Amino acid sequence: MGKIKKIISSKKLTLSFLGVLLMLSIILAANIIIFADRIYPGISVANTSLTGLTTIQAQNKLDKVILSRSTKTINLTFRSATASSRFKINLSKYPIKTNVTEVIQKAKDLGHKKLFIPPKNLELAVNFGNAMESDLAKITQEVDQPPISSRLIIDGGKITVTPSQDGFVLDRNRLEKNLKGYLNTTKIPQYLPMKRVHPNLSYENALGIKNRLEKINQTPIQLKFENQIFTLDMPTVLSLLNLEGPENLPLEGNIAGTKFNVTDTKFSLNKQKVNSYFKTLATQIDRSVKEPLFSFDNGKVTQFQPPQEGYKLNIEKSSQVLSKALADQNSSGINLPVEIIKPKDKLVNDLGIKELLGRGISYFAGSIANRAYNVALTASRLNGIIVSPGEVFSFNQAIGDVSGSTGYKQAYIIKSGRTVLDDGGGVCQDSTTLFRAVLNAGLPVVERTAHAYRVGYYEQKFPPGLDATVFAPSVDFKFQNDTPSHILIQAYTVGSTLYVDLYGTSDGRVSFISNPVITNKTPPLPELRQDDPALPKGEVKQVDWPAWGASVVFTRTVTKNGQEPIHETFRSNYRPWQAVFLVGTKE
Repeated sequence: MGKIKKIISSKKLTLSFLGVLLMLSIILAANIIIFADRIYPGISVANTSLTGLTTIQAQNKLDKVILSRSTKTINLTFRSATASSRFKINLSKYPIKTNVTEVIQKAKDLGHKKLFIPPKNLELAVNFGNAMESDLAKITQEVDQPPISSRLIIDGGKITVTPSQDGFVLDRNRLEKNLKGYLNTTKIPQYLPMKRVHPNLSYENALGIKNRLEKINQTPIQLKFENQIFTLDMPTVLSLLNLEGPENLPLEGNIAGTKFNVTDTKFSLNKQKVNSYFKTLATQIDRSVKEPLFSFDNGKVTQFQPPQEGYKLNIEKSSQVLSKALADQNSSGINLPVEIIKPKDKLVNDLGIKELLGRGISYFAGSIANRAYNVALTASRLNGIIVSPGEVFSFNQAIGDVSGSTGYKQAYIIKSGRTVLDDGGGVCQDSTTLFRAVLNAGLPVVERTAHAYRVGYYEQKFPPGLDATVFAPSVDFKFQNDTPSHILIQAYTVGSTLYVDLYGTSDGRVSFISNPVITNKTPPLPELRQDDPALPKGEVKQVDWPAWGASVVFTRTVTKNGQEPIHETFRSNYRPWQAVFLVGTKE
């Protein structure tokens, strides 16, 4: 009996469920028929119900609603710390455009083409055009309180900072959004929306800039590459910054006594100015890569050029590291990012000439033309000479006869205690420079004689004691090539600078030269005047300058594989010398 009741009950539930499904199907079919060309219930646009409306009916209804809302005058209250005022915005003045047709089509698609869960409200896109701009500009003039940036006032080396202040200005985007919201919702905005605006340069940031500039003023930033150093002082740094605001002053020249009033600076670098600055530096850094050259003919190198790495300053990276250095309160130096360009080839020959062993440098600024000519002529005769392994090189033998017949000109020399014009004046500049190259290369000095007195040319940027005189046939300068490879001498002048380079194969030796010790200083002798028949009568010409006498000592130690094959002392005893004037006697 119980089982029969359960079966009957189950059949009733099934019939009830089927009845509900049937009812829903009838309702759904009725809705499909009723709303075949109409908008489904629960759908609205701009908070306006469009239930059961056709497209045309919805268009007419929304047009009337938008027209009604767009004729309203909106009253907005503005409040500040000191006052309160009201502003009117008459929407009827503006040619308001909406996408009503597009949104109605989206509303109609809901239920027909797309599933949706009611209620559903769609918003209109509203466009006021530019008609509102003039009204907003008037409001802006009355309510805006622009921010006040700090100013850095630089007078001489003193920097002062003025206070900054936040500003409050009309939030146009928010106002426009509120007005569009009103057209969609009828929710009337009550207040004029304002927003806080920070100054371009706050007082705190200005103080940071002040501190950084003061550090730069005391310790300029150094830009370094190898032995080159470029200094960035405070005026230069200021000239590279972005300057914003009403004042855009040229920040160049000596800062002392000059007033700068920097307004609204973000302490950011001006890319164009920085690029221009680093392009100028690049002219002093960049160099072309050089491939090696080597030609050997008749016992002498006729063409020689060692390989040279090329340099290219990376301007983009330089700007980045400079920016970081300015931000870092403790930075005082920058290693410039320079790209190294390697030569494609190596210096190859059968003589073992492949690297620089030592260089000698001397200066002959102030020399008369004939002396400078003789210096360059002697260099050309040394240039390209090969010194074989174990060979003792003789300076006098290498350059040969020094006379007018071999191309030398007359210049002043010391002869028999007198300053006279003679052939070859200036040759000792070359023997002195070669002596310095040999010292630096760690090669054995076989014969060297110091000058009788201190010659000013040899002490230009060098201490006394680093000279070597020659006077054939009795006084010579000699050194030995005790390396396993040949040595090439390269001698040349650049302006008033003489270079002597020694190339070969390094065997690991290192030369240490001590600072000369100067003792027994003796004051110069009284000036000397000598008759010179070559000068017009009455003309006086100074050819020598006073020099102190002294004893000079320095040592050289050469190390190789932990040993000291050379440890020697060089002594020079210079007599005091007088100023010498030649007095013309020629009628």
